[in-house]
Amino acid sequence: MILFSSMFLYEYSTEMIAKAVELAGCDGVEFWIETPHFWVDRDIKKLRYFSDFEIALHAPVLDLNPVSVNKSISDLSLKETLYTISLCKKINGSLVTIHSGKRTALREPVLADYESLHKYLRISSSFSKIKRVRLSLENSEKRINSLCKTAEELRKFVEIYDLKITYDIKHSNYDDSFYDLLNRICNVHVSGDGGGKHVRASNSEKVTAILKELSELGYDGILTIELDDLGIGSLDFRKKVEILREETLFLRKIFSR
Repeated sequence: MILFSSMFLYEYSTEMIAKAVELAGCDGVEFWIETPHFWVDRDIKKLRYFSDFEIALHAPVLDLNPVSVNKSISDLSLKETLYTISLCKKINGSLVTIHSGKRTALREPVLADYESLHKYLRISSSFSKIKRVRLSLENSEKRINSLCKTAEELRKFVEIYDLKITYDIKHSNYDDSFYDLLNRICNVHVSGDGGGKHVRASNSEKVTAILKELSELGYDGILTIELDDLGIGSLDFRKKVEILREETLFLRKIFSR
């Protein structure tokens, strides 16, 4: 099943994003809750355009942090995650992806940060089980202050709280130790690394090799094309759809069985 991240069409309405799903030949969309057209009023009727497609949700992360030393921010991050889980239930979404956050200071995480993460995941996972919504923790970018940036650390938290995994290839820096977590991976964020931005996977030999390995290992979950136009160039709607179509065909070829 191939989706694309709505962040690639950040400036467009939900109607236009749904149109892109159809034109690109994708199966659905991973909808970032912060997409402005929805986020300004959270009118659930705006999501009706996705009713014929598969939809996964990505909890808000852009200016939030569940382990922030600022309690107001960490509390709000939790609140917005619980909102996203509830929304996923209402629209029959397939899963919710969340981030583990980062230490507020640009330094290695400390015990207090991990205690905050435990609290965040304990509450979020319990609520997701009540709502019967799959909750998927994404591996973080390999920055000094990130939590859950290694396969070992990610494994610890997903096993404690019985979570699924959203495996972001770019975030992993092409680390194959994440293959050991395949039994929990239900969503793969597919992109290459272009100066820190999510760019086309089809242009990367390293990413192509990883995707082929995942296919050979039997991965049959969601594949999410995650692109950042800031790493590609100035693009209009037509060009973005063309790129999504090409990336979709690229993935279908690798995962055809």
